[in-house]
Amino acid sequence: MNKKLIALAVAGILASPLAVQAENSATLSGFADIIYTHTNESTDSTTAAPTASGDNTTERKFTADGEIDFIGTMDNVTVRVDVDLTLSGNSSGRLEQALFAWNTGPVTVIGGVFNNPIGYEAEDAPDMDFTTHSAIWNILDHQTALDGNNIAGVALAGSFGPVTVTGAVLNDLQQVDEENSFALVANIAPVKGLAIELGYVTQENDDPTAGGAGNVWDINATYSIAGFTAGVDYLKPEEVVESAFNVFAGYDFGNGFGAKVRYEQVEWDLGNTDDTTATTLYASYAVAKNLSVALEHKIGDVDTANRPTTTAVAGINDGDLTTLEFIATF
Repeated sequence: MNKKLIALAVAGILASPLAVQAENSATLSGFADIIYTHTNESTDSTTAAPTASGDNTTERKFTADGEIDFIGTMDNVTVRVDVDLTLSGNSSGRLEQALFAWNTGPVTVIGGVFNNPIGYEAEDAPDMDFTTHSAIWNILDHQTALDGNNIAGVALAGSFGPVTVTGAVLNDLQQVDEENSFALVANIAPVKGLAIELGYVTQENDDPTAGGAGNVWDINATYSIAGFTAGVDYLKPEEVVESAFNVFAGYDFGNGFGAKVRYEQVEWDLGNTDDTTATTLYASYAVAKNLSVALEHKIGDVDTANRPTTTAVAGINDGDLTTLEFIATF
């Protein structure tokens, strides 16, 4: 589940919850994510040819997926395997993460398949701030050939005061043979409540006609105080997308109630294509320690020019999307 395994390995994730296990022990955890979706979107927002009318289609349906995570520790090495379970596609199960984290003292060595540390947002539903992923997460996912914005390789992470630095040698993001990607991430916590992350990753594909965005920069920051959280995430690829950003804020009212809002914008490097924008409203309630319910309403604005491409890359459809989500953890 933990998206920031690489970036936070030295900063404490191996101390909690992974390394608190007894010697030679293993733990099992996971979640079920159930979503009811009501859409009112343009029929040309995905694969259909763009039309001037922008006719709408309404869809109502339930979906469900889940995840099982296995974590075990022996000596100073932790092994983790995450398996996604889904009703979509031809297979009900697929590998999300399979990795080891070896704490040598000065640095932590991580190897295998793991969640992309570039960008603010997590992959799994219990760790996400909203029901739907942001455009930035979707852009990054569009650049990674592995499912779920995941990457494969070896990384080293070390802490220097309030700064954690991670460097990684990876398979090329789009799994181009005989090519490698290189990533560098710096996490900074200068004062209490403030977290800043700067990330950079290379890739071989910089051909816009093939969907390649080239090398990518990302900077994000969050600040939390007295139940209030605000943040910003900014992405700068070389191709396809000129830039993308989102700003978000939320408040924890206590007694399990919370509310959040997010605004995002994608500026395209695709000729005469207007910006894609989306506004998301979100409210949640913790029914129990292991069950939460959330209602989200998202309004997307997508230019008809290059709409199938922009929607595929940013993951934003033109029109309204309302979801009711239940997340149960174990």
